[in-house]
Amino acid sequence: MRLLPLFAALAMTACTTAEAQDPTSDPTGVEWQLLAIDGQVVDIPATLTLNANGSVAGKAPCNSYGGQNRATLPDLALPALRATRMACDRLADEKTYFTALSEMTRLERSSASTLVLTGPDGRSMEFARDLQSSLTRCTTCAPQD
Repeated sequence: MRLLPLFAALAMTACTTAEAQDPTSDPTGVEWQLLAIDGQVVDIPATLTLNANGSVAGKAPCNSYGGQNRATLPDLALPALRATRMACDRLADEKTYFTALSEMTRLERSSASTLVLTGPDGRSMEFARDLQSSLTRCTTCAPQD
């Protein structure tokens, strides 16, 4: 009889641990890699990391950036991201990235390996945990014929 409370405690801990390890539950603390903008796969090397304290950081094609999400996840409000000021030959791609990112208003974890940000007028940005994985597929892109 004395073992029953012990088993109950272990079972509750296992459930709590399983929930905490659910890869689709929390998008924070992961370096997400840009896969697509507005349903089109892009070749723009950029990352995004969301932190539990609301901070946002990443690397765009030329510069590192950071700031604070002014909303509570899953909502986004990224009005004032600051970035370093390095020049490179991909500044146009960087502008495309920052413009799209500033317009995103919500995020959704569509799978363990995919994060989709959405904004007004159907705009979207899709990020993946690992672009090199053979399992990475664009979920916001139109099917290819």
